[in-house]
Amino acid sequence: MTSDSRTPSVPEPPEPGSPAWWQARYTERARRRPRAGGLTLARITAGALELADRDGLDSLTMRSLGDHLQVRHTSLYRHVASREELLIETVDHMLGEIRLPSLTTDWQTGLEEGAREFRRVLAAHPALVPALTSGQLLGPHALRAREHALGQLLDQGWDPRTAVHVYLTVTHFVIGSAVLDSGGAARTGPQRAAMTELFANLSPRTHPVVRRHAELLNTPDGEGEFTFGLRALTAGLGRLHTEEIDA
Repeated sequence: MTSDSRTPSVPEPPEPGSPAWWQARYTERARRRPRAGGLTLARITAGALELADRDGLDSLTMRSLGDHLQVRHTSLYRHVASREELLIETVDHMLGEIRLPSLTTDWQTGLEEGAREFRRVLAAHPALVPALTSGQLLGPHALRAREHALGQLLDQGWDPRTAVHVYLTVTHFVIGSAVLDSGGAARTGPQRAAMTELFANLSPRTHPVVRRHAELLNTPDGEGEFTFGLRALTAGLGRLHTEEIDA
């Protein structure tokens, strides 16, 4: 008789930010008992947000955060296993700053207020905006906002399937706008002036339309673009809602 000496395979840990990772995090939080006076995840993520706001995202490391909090950086690993996990948890901490609109408003007003509030929070922490795409937004603060927005849409007559599409479309619009505003595509006043000059000097043979509207193309700033886009988006959704009710 022979014995099987093969070592049992160890399952790979879930990818940080994935649904499985968040599920494990929720299970761990339910079991963990906080230490009196000890370091908490809330304190860690608040400190991480402060550090990113002050010095930029690249400056945020486990060691620099430990120095910022005046604790040994090794103590952070009891709460987050890596910088990647730290970023994901810090993004959710940031989302906790969102002030949810009143449920008594109509769906369109509530949707626009929620979108503007989401944008306000992201604009207050531009350094952390690139980390929005580092994992799924499934933390407790993200789920709080999701529950609120979907509940409002459903309470005001939206079909569940369509309500989900509406919520995701508006959420992704806000995130996309914030990513553009915080990255290299952001257009300051001087940048818009330089682009106007560039367009105005294009050949009228190859780019007659862009050349003719050089100034107009560079008039809106990020806020103006967002306001117009949100208005157009909610107006279109309003027509969709009317068609859904009449169907």
